[in-house]
Amino acid sequence: MNFLAHFALSNESQNLTIGSFLGDFVKGNIFGQYNEEIELGIKLHRAIDAYTDHHSLTKLSKDRFGPRFRRIGGIMTDIAYDHLLALSWDRFYDEPIDVFSRRVLEDVLAFKGLPEKTENLAKIMLRKNSLGNYKKEGFLVDASLNIHKRLSMRTPMLEAPRIIIKMKKELNRDFELFYPQLMNFASNWLKTTNKKEITEEWK
Repeated sequence: MNFLAHFALSNESQNLTIGSFLGDFVKGNIFGQYNEEIELGIKLHRAIDAYTDHHSLTKLSKDRFGPRFRRIGGIMTDIAYDHLLALSWDRFYDEPIDVFSRRVLEDVLAFKGLPEKTENLAKIMLRKNSLGNYKKEGFLVDASLNIHKRLSMRTPMLEAPRIIIKMKKELNRDFELFYPQLMNFASNWLKTTNKKEITEEWK
């Protein structure tokens, strides 16, 4: 999943949201680098990615793009699903997406321990209302271009927006089945992990 879904699924506290954002940038062992709730947010981000990558519905979405896009099918699915989440936001959440977008990024930027590149990205996202603009098809173009610039291998990434738009109806069917399951997974993961850590503290 991309930034919007990760923010939405970690929206229980400010520290959890910060950790979820850091999950894209912090690699390896994180024990002791941040406070416990921020580290929990990083772990949640990783758990969501693993669940998403191995789910039959996201695999179905990847396969819809065909062999030409096999190497970037997962990236295309992430972008498509965040676009579809933005379009159907009101079905899942009460807080308007533009209000949510500003609030969570302000929460992230209030944390003074962000790596410089991560902080700069959050500032740009806040200034451009990036999360709120995920519902626009222009987001697909911008996201694909940014990813294309970062990839070291040659891929048809610049063709991704056209293909996603062409297949939006089919992808949306997959997404509408998948996202409620992902919401349940994230909620249960947090309950189970918090309960486990509390239990271990009392041993």
